[in-house]
Amino acid sequence: MATFLRSYFPSKPTFLEKDVPSLKGKVFVITGGTGGIGLELARILYHANANKVYLLSRSPESGEIAIEYIMNSEPPLGMRPRSSPQREALCFLKLDLADLSSVKETAESFLKLETRLDVIWHNAAVMLAPEGSVSKQGHELTFATNVFGPYLLQHHLTPIMLQTARNADTPKGSVRVCWAGSGTAVAPPGQDGIVWEDWGLGPPEFQGFNGRTMRYTQSKAANAILAAEMAKVHPDIISCAFNPGGIKTDIARHAPWYLQAFHNLMSHPPRFGALTELYAGLSEDVAKRNGCFVVPFGQIGGTVPKVEEGILQRNSGAKLWDLCNEKVRDFY
Repeated sequence: MATFLRSYFPSKPTFLEKDVPSLKGKVFVITGGTGGIGLELARILYHANANKVYLLSRSPESGEIAIEYIMNSEPPLGMRPRSSPQREALCFLKLDLADLSSVKETAESFLKLETRLDVIWHNAAVMLAPEGSVSKQGHELTFATNVFGPYLLQHHLTPIMLQTARNADTPKGSVRVCWAGSGTAVAPPGQDGIVWEDWGLGPPEFQGFNGRTMRYTQSKAANAILAAEMAKVHPDIISCAFNPGGIKTDIARHAPWYLQAFHNLMSHPPRFGALTELYAGLSEDVAKRNGCFVVPFGQIGGTVPKVEEGILQRNSGAKLWDLCNEKVRDFY
């Protein structure tokens, strides 16, 4: 219970809006950028004079609403307004992480528009998906949306990020990939946080609410593993995972009513999740700890011990990299 409550009573933020430097010339991508934490993060980046902020989600309508909201918003406390309002600084791209063909199309659309990418936040996720839910390609929905989709999107965007990182005018350690992880209150299944022989968690013990919970925590463990492995595979790019904390968004919409009630009562406004993600994407601390795990509301911490042990001792990163490659290779 104490571990669970720490998600709702974390340390104070260490990296505030006022600490964000000017982002002129920089390009950012946020999946799930049209609502909740992603929307608040986009608002901060916009007012910090980002050259372009791409908001990725499934709904073009939500994209239009999000852009209008940001354009008409006041700057966060401690920040000056954007030097000049620029609608072209905000761009929506349709993305359905549960459809690998959509992921490829979104990446190709971005690459036609841009020649650099400074930071991507793999912020979008699904939690406690209804029993039996599957992706467009027939994979278990939670793992497909939270792991295979982001992995494929990153595969397509890594070359432009490597190019950005190697530009003479790019500060060292500023090009980053930030993967959405989770807290340590509920340990994921499997020795490394993943049940390798059946990552879809089909056996009877993974039915019902417990199984839905395990599918979510397993997918979030996978994101932490991908972050650590990417730091090894592409050391020119800073890669980290983050736990945004207990934040009031609609991600808990599939939870039982009593958990939704507790979450809504105890959780924090999206701003605090955005501050955690800002720390992951912009803090100098993270630049010194490639592959690290960021905890709320902006400090370097750790994920579930067995997940960390798998990364350090059992080469779980390479194993997951291979699994993802196998499942998405038809969309390269």
